[in-house]
Formats: sequence, structure tokens, C-alpha cells
Amino acid sequence: GEKPVLPAPGAAVHLPEQGIDLKEYLTDLENELIRQALEECNGVVAHAAKLLNMRRTTLVEKLRKVDAV
Repeated sequence: GEKPVLPAPGAAVHLPEQGIDLKEYLTDLENELIRQALEECNGVVAHAAKLLNMRRTTLVEKLRKVDAV
């Protein structure tokens, strides 16, 4: 299939002067994209996983981690 057009890396992201917790930032970004994919797919995990180009089982694991927090 065709690759989606994504913003260029760094296009809308600016490093704050005080720095950031990169791991936390990336986790938050990942969780937001997962949330959007699930919303787009009406909660169907298999379809959301396909949108995110990952295995359904991987997405299920990530969802378990989020629920555990």
C-alpha cells in the first residue's frame, strides 16, 4: 500500500531549553497514536494494529502496559 504522508521528523517538535524526558515523551506519543488508531477503528484492536503496522499481539501487550499504569 501507499505510505502515509507524515510530518518530517522534527517538523513540529522543539527541544525545550530545560530538556525533556525522552522516554516519557515517546511513550506519551505512542499512547496517543494508539488511542487515535483505536478510535479510527471503533476499538477493533486487529484493525488498529494494522494501521500502526504492528502485530495485534504487540498492540495488546502495549494496551496491557497502559492499563497497568
